[in-house]
Amino acid sequence: MQSPPHEPGSALAIRTQYRQSQSRAARLGLLLGTGHELTRLPLAQMRQRVVLRACAFMAMDHGLLLAWTPDKPVQTLASHGSGERLAWLASLGHAPWPDPQWLEYPGSVLPQVLRVPLRASDGTVFGVLLLGNSVNISSPDSEDIDSLQLLSTLLAAHLENHRLLEALQARERTMSELVHRLFSAQEDERKRVAYDLHDGLAQNLAGLHQRLQGFAGRCPALPPDLANELHTILALAKGCVGEGRQLISGLRPHVLDDFGLYKAVDKEADRLREAGLTVSWIEHSTARLPGQVEIALFRIAQEGINNVLKHARASHVCLGLCVSDDQASLRVEDDGRGFALEQPIETQGGCHLGLAAMQERASLLGGQLTCVSQPEGGTRLLTQVPLPPHGVHP
Repeated sequence: MQSPPHEPGSALAIRTQYRQSQSRAARLGLLLGTGHELTRLPLAQMRQRVVLRACAFMAMDHGLLLAWTPDKPVQTLASHGSGERLAWLASLGHAPWPDPQWLEYPGSVLPQVLRVPLRASDGTVFGVLLLGNSVNISSPDSEDIDSLQLLSTLLAAHLENHRLLEALQARERTMSELVHRLFSAQEDERKRVAYDLHDGLAQNLAGLHQRLQGFAGRCPALPPDLANELHTILALAKGCVGEGRQLISGLRPHVLDDFGLYKAVDKEADRLREAGLTVSWIEHSTARLPGQVEIALFRIAQEGINNVLKHARASHVCLGLCVSDDQASLRVEDDGRGFALEQPIETQGGCHLGLAAMQERASLLGGQLTCVSQPEGGTRLLTQVPLPPHGVHP
């Protein structure tokens, strides 16, 4: 069998198609590799790798990645090449332009430059990828520029997401700081009101009750209706004294300052016992904790007890306080009717404001609140917060 005649035109076409397929494979490899690195590498390494890949793909020996915001000047995110030429290349990144540009600068340190804009999702340009070459090369074809533009689009989306994430984190830090200040101001105000009530109204009520008792003791025998009226007044005055003390204790429990978290929570649990519920401690610690930890955990326990009294319809409550060298854990569990908590606490809106406040107190200390509940299955609250070094005192 004879071989088919050799046709130079056919061989040239095959070589051209082969080179085009190699070029497409290189472009595809650039995009796939960069897309993988965008999610795998740390941000600084990712930026540098993208610049190096772009330089290698376009056969150019200098690269620069610049970005800016309305309130910040131009920042260099990554670079490749010598300092003097990069400084000259950076001077080309300020002019606004909508599309990639191939620029010629004969006689300059970088006679050829490719400038590719980085656009945000709203179309505004917030950065630029600049590639320069110290020797003359042929200008890239449209497919190469399109590939580099797609690479820049991937990079721009990643950078914008990172910038939005940083802005969100900064806003969350600001919000946490505001909430922390709010809680601190609330505690300071509660403490001030508690002391004012203790030194003023509570003392007057106690003095009034004592004087009424003294008057009743020295008073001659009264008719039955007047005697009953006097006893009613005495009982009312005694009740006012008790309510005043309970109010002061709720605002700022002196037992917390004097004896610590365990005694303060157990004292708060007296409200459960007075309501007919049984209370048991599954574990407890008398160790003293830093002041901000004690007051936060006490407020969480107080809110948990309030919820049991208001909503749970429980008969038994278990409390727990465990303190180790690096963590404190507080439990409040009841056998009440429970509720459906299908979403995380922070997404519940106004449905569980008490739980959200408890969780915020825990998160401000670097801890977390776990709530497990189901209809007719009771509710279990577990708060865990880290302790600073030497945060536990005997």
